[in-house]
Amino acid sequence: MPKSPWHEVRTNLQKDDLDRLRAKAQKAGMSLSAFIRHTVNGKEIMEAPQADVPLLIREVRHVGIVMEQLLKKADGIRPYDAEELRKALEENRTVEKTIAEAYGSPWQ
Repeated sequence: MPKSPWHEVRTNLQKDDLDRLRAKAQKAGMSLSAFIRHTVNGKEIMEAPQADVPLLIREVRHVGIVMEQLLKKADGIRPYDAEELRKALEENRTVEKTIAEAYGSPWQ
């Protein structure tokens, strides 16, 4: 039987300390184990966002896809509209990238 990569650690904490630890993990949107592993490894722990970030990124991407479709149609018909759509599409991609950098991509 292969050995598990996980090792159990037991510790004693006073109730107040355990409550604070659980509260911090919950604020970060992490399990207690994940919170401790991140802390031990020196990783930055941010408070979990209030928004559903994966849903937000999907919606921003969907808007971008629709804009690309409109751009393809407008390019040959109304070039002046196509230029405006091109600018809006660039802004949409910037927003998506900013969200992903701030909160982490849901596909990481």
